[in-house]
Formats: sequence, C-alpha cells, structure tokens
Amino acid sequence: MKKNKLLIFTIITFLLIVFFMIKFFGGKNEKKPSEVIPNNLGVQTHIASAPVDVEAIKNNGFKIVRDDILWHRVEQEPKKYDFKSTGYDKYNERLIKSGIRPYHILSYSNPIYEKNNSVLTEAGKKAYTQFVEQAASRYKDQNAIWEIWNEPNSPRFWSPTFTSVEKYTELVKSSSSAIRENDPSGLIVAPALATSDQYSLYWLEETFKRGLLDEIDAVSIHLYRGTPPETAIEDYKKIKKLVAKYSNKDVPVISGEWGYSTGSAFYGVQLDQRQQCQYLVRMFLINMYQRIPINIWYDWKNGGQDKNDGEQNFGIREYDDSIAKEASIGARTLVNNLSGYYFSKRIKLNNKHDYLLEFTNDNEDITYVYWTQGTEHNFSWPNGRHVKGQETSMLGENKREVDTSNTALWLSNSPMYLKVTK
Repeated sequence: MKKNKLLIFTIITFLLIVFFMIKFFGGKNEKKPSEVIPNNLGVQTHIASAPVDVEAIKNNGFKIVRDDILWHRVEQEPKKYDFKSTGYDKYNERLIKSGIRPYHILSYSNPIYEKNNSVLTEAGKKAYTQFVEQAASRYKDQNAIWEIWNEPNSPRFWSPTFTSVEKYTELVKSSSSAIRENDPSGLIVAPALATSDQYSLYWLEETFKRGLLDEIDAVSIHLYRGTPPETAIEDYKKIKKLVAKYSNKDVPVISGEWGYSTGSAFYGVQLDQRQQCQYLVRMFLINMYQRIPINIWYDWKNGGQDKNDGEQNFGIREYDDSIAKEASIGARTLVNNLSGYYFSKRIKLNNKHDYLLEFTNDNEDITYVYWTQGTEHNFSWPNGRHVKGQETSMLGENKREVDTSNTALWLSNSPMYLKVTK
C-alpha cells in the first residue's frame, strides 16, 4: 500500500513539474520575446545634437533605440537635475509610445565634480550614482536597457587610461545597485567595450577579475572592423569563453554598437551604399546566428554632409534623414521577411564562407537566408533536398517562385530570403 502511494505521489509530482515547465518555459519552438525578430534589432541616435524622426525609425522596423543621457547636461548645478528642457523626457515618451525599447547610455563625466573625462574621486562617484538614481527612477518600469558609460577602455572616453579598469569597475558596482533599487525592470549592461583587439580583451578580463560580471546582466561590446561581419564569429567565441571563465551565471554578450561607414572610416576602408547594406544585413544575421540577443546598428543618420568623412557617414539615412540609403531599405526588407521569426540553425555547405541559415516561428513556418562572404557562385541545396517557396532579394525589389529541384540558386554577397511553401 505504501509503495502504491509513493508511486502515485511520484507520478503526480512528475506531472506537476512537466506542467510548470510547459507553462513557464513554453513548447519546443517558443522563444524569449527578445530573440524574436525585430525585438532584437536597434539603432543608435544622437538626440542631443540633432532632431530624430522616431516614426521613421519605427517604420524602418527597429524596436530598440540607443542614445546618451549626458550627465553634464542633466546636472548643470549640483543636485539639480533637468531631464525636461534637455529633451530627454520628450524623447523617452516618443519612444515608448512608438513601441520602441529605450537603451540609455549613462554618460559621461561632469566638470562640476571631475577634472577629466572619467570618475576618479569619491565625490564624483557619489554624484554620478545619484544622477543614475534620478534617471532610473524617472524612466522606470519601461523594460529599459541601462548602459553604464561608453567605451571606458578608450582614451577618448576615459582618461587617464591607466585608471580605467579599477575606477570604472568601482563606478559600475555603485551605479548598478542604484539601477536595481530604482528600476527592477531594467537590464544593466556594460562596459560597451571598444573593439576586440588584444588590449581590449586584456582590459575586459581585468574588469572581470574585479567582479564586473556580478554587477551586470549582459556584456556589451563594439566590434568595429574593416573586415566583413562574419569575421566577428571568432571574437564572440573568445569573449563568451572569457565570460564563462569568470562567471557561473548565464551572462549574455550583446552587440551594443557596430556599423560600417560609406566614408573613409577609421578602420581604413570606404564602402559604397550597396556594400554598407550587405554588411548591415549580414551583421544582423551573423549576430543572430551567434545568439546575440540585442543588436544595435551605428548609426541612424549621417552626422554631416562631408561624404569623405568616415565619422559622418555611418548612417543608414542621409544627413537629411528623410532620404534613405540602401542600408535602410535592406534593414526594412530583413524585418519584412523575418518578422516573428527567430534563428533555428545553420545548414552546412561545402565552403565555410557560404552561409545558409534557417529561421522559424511558433507556427513552424521556415524562411531560409543565404549568401557568401567570398566569390559569388551557384549552389545546390544540400543533401539533395527539394525546397519550394518565394525568393526575395536583399532590397526586396526582386521576387520569384523557386523549386530547388529545377531552379539554380545564386550565392551572392547580398543575402537572399526564401520563404518555404508548406
């Protein structure tokens, strides 16, 4: 009798566990909202220096906007915080009304408290933490992303450089506590690492040794490069391995800022509009392939009208942001074809530079995306499988019905979409 009761109890317990796992974790195809396109796609803006057309960003398909909340603008007199006349209140309101997730950079130093572009003193750290408290309490309960500083490993944004590891880590510990207390809904990210060269990874590891990973929810990195987006795969592997070395928590890596310019950029290349578009689309696709949950393209609009200045030409819109560059159209086409989908798997092709990615949704629909990093060429569907559906080009201007049993497919540097017919 006791054995029967124990058996019944065991069965009921097992069924309850299964029920709650299904209830809280979903079925096999159900994903976290952040993994579903376009919830994971965003763009950088600069509201402090130029007006931003939020409606255009929404219509372009982006669901996240990253921008600064500048400490020295908000607090121009000690303990007097102005979010209203500086435009931050209105901008935040417009983003929320448009269904766009705010990604706030809490930046940079304040000459009231610090001599350098950094926070080195106890008084400065206390004042910065109070500024963070004000921002987090003001924009709480909005599922906001809070980034503590920007590229502190760069002398451009933190000086003197030799103080950055220790003092920046101290600043994160202080300000992250302020965010958690004032906005429990917020996601805390840091350090917005500038590049992934050997020095940057050494700097990052030193902050991990000092406990940075205990204070944040995600590691934000900026993988600027003069090489194609696919070359970032190895960098993601290195950084994820480093995170795993210093934390037992599931701390994701996010792409907090990354773009390619149509001017002569600091990384030594100049792309035309078609190449910029190819790199934008492939950057987003590669990031999703690498399970990166937040992806911010830099920049929404050009910062000036000098076509040869790399810094002024990262935008997917012209300086007059009513004029779209090809990258803007490519981003919209990606969203049009993959909205509601999430990355499923990469299908192996003969050449490692050829990519065939499968995306699915909760209805088990499938859309494939394919391209090559190398020389363009025809390809046959792997394993002799026949697939039917509608193929759409990177810019959405060409569509055709295809059957891989009798239609040759072309792998180009411009990704193509194939929505499978059931």
